[in-house]
Amino acid sequence: MEPLLRYVSLLYDTFGTEQGKIPGYPGHPEIELALLRLFDRTKDPKHQELANFFISERGNPHGWLGKNYYDVEALRRGDEAGRRPAYQPHENSLRYYQAHRPIVEQETMEGHSVRAMYLLTSVADLVRQKGPDSTDKLDAAVHRLWNNMVQKKMYVTGGIGSMTQWEGFGIDYFLPQGTDDGGCYCETCAAIGVMMLAERMLQVVNYDAGTRGLC
Repeated sequence: MEPLLRYVSLLYDTFGTEQGKIPGYPGHPEIELALLRLFDRTKDPKHQELANFFISERGNPHGWLGKNYYDVEALRRGDEAGRRPAYQPHENSLRYYQAHRPIVEQETMEGHSVRAMYLLTSVADLVRQKGPDSTDKLDAAVHRLWNNMVQKKMYVTGGIGSMTQWEGFGIDYFLPQGTDDGGCYCETCAAIGVMMLAERMLQVVNYDAGTRGLC
């Protein structure tokens, strides 16, 4: 356990809004889930605090030097202006990383489907830990995005991530029935993410019912 705690301590000392820290967040949300699971074990508020920072800072348009964190990172790497990676729908595609706007402002499921599921699972886990009343905007965002996904971007089989090019979500109701149309990707990892998200959302409902004496 000690090596893990030292590693997390390094992350806490590296990322954040305090002077000398990097106001950034991961490209593929996973550490947030690990931090919240660790908090369940340790009850160390720093673990939950860092996860909360990664979740809430994502998509901040003025997070670093007045810009989105990923835009600053692209400049520091020397990326070519207008360059579009083959796996993204267009250049500077912050939607691919669910970083086009803060999670509480997002209206539709966008981007890489596995990243989206892991991110929202961590958001739901944070809501479970802190309670829906104190995280009402995050709770509303999870349900809003879940409903958009289930009602407009999910196959009848439960598969998500229709677009092969970026392994993710397309526009509402665009669900190609074959790979010849550039769709029907439906990665297994994304299906596992749906299961994880559904489980956390159910835990939130049960937590809320229990605190209100409904179960």
